[in-house]
Amino acid sequence: MNKFARFVRQNKTAVVGAMLASVGAAHAALPAGAEAAIAGVGTDVVTAVGLVIVAGIAIYAAKKLGQKMGWL
Repeated sequence: MNKFARFVRQNKTAVVGAMLASVGAAHAALPAGAEAAIAGVGTDVVTAVGLVIVAGIAIYAAKKLGQKMGWL
């Protein structure tokens, strides 16, 4: 068995901690314009999801109304 595999097996906690630390350090700072654009997209997504939910509720209500009135 090679040395690296033996080291990983013996020091699992240290290896996982080192991996998490390297992932956390990999984030780069974004320019101000990019941060503003991402925030703007976030509000657009919330609006779109809200419209989809409202449309789903309207379709459900129309279907129920149609069943109650004998149309469907």
